[in-house]
Amino acid sequence: MSTHVLTAELPRPEALDRSAWEAIQDQFQRLRAAAAANDRPLVVGSAKDLVEATARVVLDARGRPAGSGEEYDKVLGDAHRAIEYQVGPGVSADDAVRRAASSARKLATQLRDLRNTYGTGHGRSALPVLEDDVLETCVDAALLWTRWALRRLQLVLLGSLQPLIADLRVTSFSMGSLETRLAAADLPHLESADQRQLGVAVGQRASRNTFTVRIDGVEACALSQDAVAWPLGYREGVVEGLFLDQFGQVHVDEQARAPRLAAEILAPHPDRREFLGELAERLCRSAWSEEFRQNWRKVVAEMLLAQRLLGDADAEQVWSVIAEHLQQTGDRHEALRQ
Repeated sequence: MSTHVLTAELPRPEALDRSAWEAIQDQFQRLRAAAAANDRPLVVGSAKDLVEATARVVLDARGRPAGSGEEYDKVLGDAHRAIEYQVGPGVSADDAVRRAASSARKLATQLRDLRNTYGTGHGRSALPVLEDDVLETCVDAALLWTRWALRRLQLVLLGSLQPLIADLRVTSFSMGSLETRLAAADLPHLESADQRQLGVAVGQRASRNTFTVRIDGVEACALSQDAVAWPLGYREGVVEGLFLDQFGQVHVDEQARAPRLAAEILAPHPDRREFLGELAERLCRSAWSEEFRQNWRKVVAEMLLAQRLLGDADAEQVWSVIAEHLQQTGDRHEALRQ
């Protein structure tokens, strides 16, 4: 029997929590130990257990945990479908690659029958002959599907919505890291409400002068007219986050880049006038952050410069109303301070 499993490695998803990784590693080390001891029935059983453990971790990560009594075939099939169309850097959307992965799943499916025939977990009146070919097939099937799944699981975890939104509140982002996580989140296929929630978090972080988030999540959207890659719900959320902080106060980045970026982001929006009307109502009801009190004149000036970028007369009129409201409110604040 080949001992290549003794030197094989599994790609650990960076964002996978310790307990889940330990569950996979436990089965992997059992498989290695069985191969090292030439315990052939245990190799077959451990190969199947490795695939099942990985599949269950995948379903947990997707928020669809498998019941303890679920059949192996169902757990494996559900896990495969949950990540089959995962997108992100380094993952191909080619149909041929997808068909190859499906073939790997079908091969892994056979591990249940192979275990029933040759593996541990059953008392037998006679020992079956376990040829090298059977062992090679079991090990190769387990490693092939498990590696495929773990590579995609990394993107599943990176694209998980609530952890990403939580990270946007406090975590540092290196250049390009948000771009990767937005791609993993698969923006076009999120529900509109989720797109907007994510956009708000991105806009608010950018308004706190985090330039890496501004570049990856705001400027990239502003430069694109593609309403599929950058959906309308996300665009609305980003603009809202650029003007309103998490406390519901009017707040704009200290360089007042928000007005121009917001106008460019909304330019492809077919209902930008309606959205700006809703935003205007919220801005009129909201208190100002201390930072905005110091910066409002620059913001109003930038809004007037950016107004034409909206490309729609009705939307420009509502934009002008917002700028006028900020001007009047700012003048009142200034008068009270004198």
